[in-house]
Amino acid sequence: MQNSGTGTSVAVRSKAYLPEAILWLVGLFVMAVMQPGEAHLFSFCPFSYVLEWCPGCGLGHAIAWLARGELKASWEAHPLGVPAVLLLCWRSGQLLFLYYRYNRPSV
Repeated sequence: MQNSGTGTSVAVRSKAYLPEAILWLVGLFVMAVMQPGEAHLFSFCPFSYVLEWCPGCGLGHAIAWLARGELKASWEAHPLGVPAVLLLCWRSGQLLFLYYRYNRPSV
């Protein structure tokens, strides 16, 4: 089945749905199991090295507090913790739905 706009097949694109969903879910899991009360030792964020400020700093801690049911601590770590979790769960669900929709075994 060809996509008229780009010429790429849906089957080829659908192969990337599952790995992306798994990466998002693993990322959420890793942030949820980290110890939010401790300082982080390492960061991939280039803003924290160059500007020493980042709009996303504290998001991982907010997700970790949220996983423990500490809503107030999560909000204090970063106000966008809850929306980030909801967005990533929605995106993962969407990707899994699309993957299974286009990769069903034919009967």
